[in-house]
Amino acid sequence: MTNMPAARRATVPISAWLLGLPGLACLFAGLVLLAGDFSDVHPLLAESGTAIALIVSAIALLGSAAFPVVLRHLADADAPAADQ
Repeated sequence: MTNMPAARRATVPISAWLLGLPGLACLFAGLVLLAGDFSDVHPLLAESGTAIALIVSAIALLGSAAFPVVLRHLADADAPAADQ
């Protein structure tokens, strides 16, 4: 068991949420566009690269969302123990 309190250990920085949720939305939309033909909905969706652009944007957003999580993890690991 670790010495960190449960509330500190389970928190994810708000910046990770603000980058991760749109990243998941872009990923979902890109996969949906790959699966179907949505040219009747909007002319931009008829382009062949729209789905790929959304998937690449999702990868960039999710990769950016990982930085605050890693920095939080490193900060927690660098913090002095409570018993010292």
